[in-house]
Amino acid sequence: MFILPTKILDRHITPAGGEATFTFDLGNLVTQWDAQEGITSRHLVLIVNAASEDAVAQRDVVLRFNGDDGANYGYQTLKGEGAGPATAPASGAATVIEAFSIPGTNYANSLGGGEVVIPDAFGGNTKTSLSLGGSVEDEVEIICGRWVNVAAITSITLLPNMGLFAAGSEFSIGVIDERYLLEEVILAADSPVHFRNITQGDGDLVVVAVGRSAHNTFDNLDLALNNDILNANYSRMYLLGSAGAASASGANDRRIGALAGDDNPTYLSPFILSIYQYTKENQPFYTSISGRDATVIQVYSGRRLNNEPVHTLTLLSQLDAANALNTGCIASLYRIPKRVIDRQVLTEDAATITFADIPQYFEALRLNVYARTDNAGNRDSVLLSFNADFVAANYDEQELAAFGAAVLVSRNVSRAAMMVAGDTLSAGGFGGGSILIPGYTRTDSHKHRVTMSGSAENIARVYSSRWNDMDAVTRIDLAPGGGNVFLAGSVFELEGILRKEGLPASAGMSIGIPI
Repeated sequence: MFILPTKILDRHITPAGGEATFTFDLGNLVTQWDAQEGITSRHLVLIVNAASEDAVAQRDVVLRFNGDDGANYGYQTLKGEGAGPATAPASGAATVIEAFSIPGTNYANSLGGGEVVIPDAFGGNTKTSLSLGGSVEDEVEIICGRWVNVAAITSITLLPNMGLFAAGSEFSIGVIDERYLLEEVILAADSPVHFRNITQGDGDLVVVAVGRSAHNTFDNLDLALNNDILNANYSRMYLLGSAGAASASGANDRRIGALAGDDNPTYLSPFILSIYQYTKENQPFYTSISGRDATVIQVYSGRRLNNEPVHTLTLLSQLDAANALNTGCIASLYRIPKRVIDRQVLTEDAATITFADIPQYFEALRLNVYARTDNAGNRDSVLLSFNADFVAANYDEQELAAFGAAVLVSRNVSRAAMMVAGDTLSAGGFGGGSILIPGYTRTDSHKHRVTMSGSAENIARVYSSRWNDMDAVTRIDLAPGGGNVFLAGSVFELEGILRKEGLPASAGMSIGIPI
């Protein structure tokens, strides 16, 4: 999923009898939080763990902003369902933005959903969204949305495309916590985006941005780490959905996303880039998700082929003569040590990783992995188990992946949770990703999780998965597939997303670095 320092501001639970719609009134929520902390929030985050009351496999969760029910929205989806093929139905003018699907009663005791990010939600640009989620093992999808309005978002209305949200469905609204901001760039003139002299420390770097190219038509976004602009020093894989078609491609270049051009000033491109464990003296591994004016959605997995910590990060247009992004582009850089429950850095090889005695007072869990195994290949799967339940038949998943030039879609009974690097990848090469586990403390539903991961440039993969058990999650075990071992240098982090009430007094300062 998205590695973000999320601050939950409000939470809604569907009452008995279900409901057809509800609205988060942002009103004083954001202004009060900003005044309390002396910050300026820019980006909204929505986490959904919900179901439909209908006797169907799935319904869609859709969004409206500021009460606007006119045909002022558009979105591009990329879906994996069953054995495929992947589909990428395009949307013209619409009265909602689709976020992702949730299960109906065909999947008993099940909840689904995922995460939506709205960059620059309060600024004066056209509003865009990126989402990743799914309906348990029925479907997984990534979506780029657009609202053709420059007003600050003051409310978000959620509704299923048909029927009612089931009683007990949970919806959390928050912001990206600006206390983790390293640097913000707002371009006053056409230029690349430069982040220089990046603070060094444990954790990940994340860029959340919205903007367009200075080129006169659509473009691609390039990356340069430590001022290295040689394409041969980078390698990536992408998964793409556009205008009814899905595709995949791998190459040695610096491309990490899609960009709108400046020929249409109402179109913007949202973008999220995550660089895992950026100060490790290994080849920097990154994932990204981006959209181009609600007509293209892309997921990338890649690396720089150089064993050097990241101290400089540049975002560039691929086609503009000066590699410039357009005036007004906003890019926020965060260093995320996160509210860590447990962080395990391997100094020697290990067959398993265990997170035990997981606290039960968080809104959701994020599990972030940066790893390499001794598998005799360039990639390996990671098997996940909850509460020491190692029976594969108790886990189901839907996956969507880019592998070489192929788009892979499959539904499996499996504990597979993500992809990491294998031992034939060049020295210093790693992979991994992030898993969102909402509603992990519930005892009235099965547990849903959503994953974005990759093995450097070899595979990019997203999952929607379910553990068929009603117990609250108190333990997580990870192991490589096929009896392999995780290699020294691998890093595993379990973090908690706090409920709006914050930590209970009994927790004291035992959780969290540094905030």
